[in-house]
Amino acid sequence: MYHLAVWSTVLFWGISFIATKVVVESFDPLPAAFLRFAIAVSFLILVTRKPLKLNLFSFPLIMAGAWGVTLHFIFENFSLTYTFPTNTSLIVSTVPIFYLIFSHFVQRKKTIHLHYIGSVTAFIGISFVILNGRILKLNPLGDILAFGAALSWVIYTYYVEKLDNADSISSTIGILIWGTVFLFPLSLLQHWELKKIFQPDVLLSMLYLGLVCSGLAYFLWNLGIKKLGARYTTNTIYFIPVVTAICEPILLRKPPSVMVLLGTGLAIAGLRIFQKAEEKLKS
Repeated sequence: MYHLAVWSTVLFWGISFIATKVVVESFDPLPAAFLRFAIAVSFLILVTRKPLKLNLFSFPLIMAGAWGVTLHFIFENFSLTYTFPTNTSLIVSTVPIFYLIFSHFVQRKKTIHLHYIGSVTAFIGISFVILNGRILKLNPLGDILAFGAALSWVIYTYYVEKLDNADSISSTIGILIWGTVFLFPLSLLQHWELKKIFQPDVLLSMLYLGLVCSGLAYFLWNLGIKKLGARYTTNTIYFIPVVTAICEPILLRKPPSVMVLLGTGLAIAGLRIFQKAEEKLKS
């Protein structure tokens, strides 16, 4: 059940890039991010029938909201304004490698060579998927911002691990509330054109991002971190661009390229090697 939760999230977030592209073509990045999470918070509060048991002023909760919602999306959205989507996707896909290094040297979690072999193999596969035969064009400012998005998700994972009840709906709501609160004043720095949200494709995309990719997916992701471990759950991030790369040509009625298929195979092999390393540590 927990594996299904994590892989469902990977599917949701993989498709989210297509929906985000539709939204940001009509909205500035920060108002779009604020509306997305405002919808998510409202949805979760409405569907939660039991009284919320929430310590809203828990330090790990506040930090998770700041790093995993506000800063992550600020870095990612502004990165896309300075560099190519290919660069941002590839750099954000380094999250599992950064988290592996972070967990090894900062959290002192035991790590063996198979962890690094599996992680690097998966990253090479993702590089094939994202680049798809193209040459990467560097843009220093945009690429640095993309690394900020990757590192902010590493720190978010760290604070989620510190929450006693991170796998509860209450904690997910708390994280999203703080992320939304921090986003609001920043969103006022950009233009709001609310009439554009009622365009059918924009409205559908915004609802998908808010209800599914934020409201539901953050809860499922935190559940995975608590029940399956942060390392395994974080490593599935490699497959988010795989989903995007496969779904986009399907929606456009074009078959995926050989590079996409090869890269997907390497990503699967890398994750399997990583799982073997985890099993070896447990035995």
